[in-house]
Amino acid sequence: MRIRSTVVGGFVAIVGLVTAVVLSPLMALEKIEVTGLVTLDESIVVGAVSEQIGRPLATLDFGDVTSKLGTVPQIESFATELRPPHTLVIRIVERVAIGSIRLASGHDIVDAAGVVIGFSEAEPVGIPAILVSEVDSPSFDAIVNTLRALPAELRADVKSITAETRDSVTFLLRSSAHEIRWGSDELPAHKAAVASQALVLAASRGGVFVIDVSAPDTLVMTPRR
Repeated sequence: MRIRSTVVGGFVAIVGLVTAVVLSPLMALEKIEVTGLVTLDESIVVGAVSEQIGRPLATLDFGDVTSKLGTVPQIESFATELRPPHTLVIRIVERVAIGSIRLASGHDIVDAAGVVIGFSEAEPVGIPAILVSEVDSPSFDAIVNTLRALPAELRADVKSITAETRDSVTFLLRSSAHEIRWGSDELPAHKAAVASQALVLAASRGGVFVIDVSAPDTLVMTPRR
């Protein structure tokens, strides 16, 4: 009985010691390390969760962390990792701008889900103007699917893109002012190949064209007026 009491007492003492260490300032949060940032400023992420600094790692309020980071529109998702004795690592996946939507006061910058991740008074450089009235619409979905499917070089050349219906996607090119009538978001690889050939042909002819690849087996090119 005495041996058993000694073992139990020793176990309780060890548990108490571990608990005391885990909950003590020896294991308190001192550093927040952020990875995965592309355009987002690290200070925004650190500032959003800075109230956790000084707390023992075992008592960090991850519900509050999730709530605070959820208010940062540029963050699509994140993961956390504790690195004892003093570090919290936050791995960020940023939303990626797919285009801009013109407003009376400027331009909302949106991602593929239609989430506003920025604002610019001037027309943003490097992303197309998306000419739709609603992001929660089949037309916007078709535009997003089309932009995602375009070869990188062609996508970078899109100045503006619109669709009255999901089957009438049309976009203008920055470099040449050609108008590409894409149609639906189906058969993107076939349409891209035909459009690339048509652009070579248009360059050899000179002038500005409407290039219709909506039915990619039947290319139609007409002068753009």
